[in-house]
Amino acid sequence: MNFNDIKLYLIIVVAGATLWFAKEAYEYNKLQNYISNIKEHEKVTKESKALTFEHQLELAMERQKKLQIESNQNKVDKYMRELRSKYTKEEFKEKLDVCNYFTDLYLNNRTKENEIRYVKACDPMYH
Repeated sequence: MNFNDIKLYLIIVVAGATLWFAKEAYEYNKLQNYISNIKEHEKVTKESKALTFEHQLELAMERQKKLQIESNQNKVDKYMRELRSKYTKEEFKEKLDVCNYFTDLYLNNRTKENEIRYVKACDPMYH
């Protein structure tokens, strides 16, 4: 083996090693990018799920609030119909006027006596 053969052999070995290191560095960089993309995707997914949950919770609370208002209004309407059917128009108007009077009295002067008068005047249980 002469000097030129050894030189050629060393050039091939160095070139091969350089290519191998370049390939490994490229694959390592590619792997790091892939892992980074996965972490970013997981982060975005968690954030979107949290936003979605918050949005759904907000919508559910609004829906529940509307249902509660409707339910209360239905109860009030039913209660007023029952009162109207229980009394004649004149009796109902008289009781409503008395209730309004004691309501205003209680709102202007909040004492225990006025509260009792207000409850007795407005609550049909006492009629």
